Amino acid sequence: MREYIPSIDMTSIEDDIYHKIITEILKICTDGCTEQNIMQQTQLSHDQIRRIMAEIVDRELLHYIEARRIYITTDQGYIFLKKGE
Repeated sequence: MREYIPSIDMTSIEDDIYHKIITEILKICTDGCTEQNIMQQTQLSHDQIRRIMAEIVDRELLHYIEARRIYITTDQGYIFLKKGE
């Protein structure tokens, strides 16, 4: 007789991982951080970072300061972090 193994909802797992990545990036950027520093601290590839950062900026959780080439967590980003605690 085969043992029952419940199916795993990969979408749920992927969403959880994605949420953790966003949370980590927002924490890294609280005092401002370059894209290079974010890549080093998260161990994500350049393409992954570019895609995720674009979404986070679109959701207004991060703000990009072009003159300094840094990302910084917005008030909305802090609210996101607070909700995740």
